Amino acid sequence: MSKLQWGVLTVWIAFTLSAFGYLIKDRLVEFDESNKLAGVGSQELSGYLLPYAKLANMTGQKTLLHFSTPSCECQQYSEKHIKDLNKLAGANDFLIKNVVINEHNTIPSTPSVALIDESGEVVYFGPYGQGLACSQTSGYAQTMLNNYLKGYAANLVVKEAKGCYCNV
Repeated sequence: MSKLQWGVLTVWIAFTLSAFGYLIKDRLVEFDESNKLAGVGSQELSGYLLPYAKLANMTGQKTLLHFSTPSCECQQYSEKHIKDLNKLAGANDFLIKNVVINEHNTIPSTPSVALIDESGEVVYFGPYGQGLACSQTSGYAQTMLNNYLKGYAANLVVKEAKGCYCNV
């Protein structure tokens, strides 16, 4: 290769990487960008989410709450997570409820999910996953549900994650 060809190749690679960085910059956002969950622990969050769980669940059953906002383009990336979670939760006697919100004082972003035990305590709240497309390989919710079913309840509230989220 000549020096000119190396120069063209170098410029092309630099341009491609710059364009990729520019295009994904807006898609990778903080889950709790406005710090709505700052200082909020799992017990306090349980109180905020209790109305959603109680409306759906008068029997004290384990509950899986899926939070979404209308017209959130990021929702499409969570469909595989939602399907897998619903299958596992349904097989383990969870009540499953979809909650559509436009704004909320505590829930920072959607798509997000909450796992609530039979006593009304939050086992997990946060995004389904993180990364550019919130991929299945980084699925927090799936891991937490599997751990809960094995007897481990971490009462985890994820505040720090980057991915495709729509801030509420």
